[in-house]
Amino acid sequence: MTKPMTPGQALGALTDQHAKLRDMMDRCEQLAEALDAERIAPDRLLREVARLRLAFDAHNQFEEQQLRPVLLDAEWLGAVRVSSMVEDHIEEHRALRDQLGSAPTAQLRAVIADLRAHLAGEERTFLSGRVLRDDLGG
Repeated sequence: MTKPMTPGQALGALTDQHAKLRDMMDRCEQLAEALDAERIAPDRLLREVARLRLAFDAHNQFEEQQLRPVLLDAEWLGAVRVSSMVEDHIEEHRALRDQLGSAPTAQLRAVIADLRAHLAGEERTFLSGRVLRDDLGG
């Protein structure tokens, strides 16, 4: 059985995943520009978007497993508040994932902008060092 992560370990892992997702989003945007300029075939962009979507799915699964127990461990947040926060957050994940299936490059850029805002919001709220601290909770 795997030892549960400390809040600090979870924060580190999620922060690393966010950096990788941002790199993939940068690559998708570069390929979208190249496609719009007719320098590449659509399949290159579609492959990169598929990679981003898979990485986002894996990140979300990991985050959804780690987030609730870590936040619940920070007793000052309260179980009802944590439950509501996590459920709303999971719904955002689903909506973003569905939008990553959109084809036109303008829509892709809009989804990537939403995804960037989502990651930044996570980092301000859920993944803040003020929330995920090893010295809080049980």
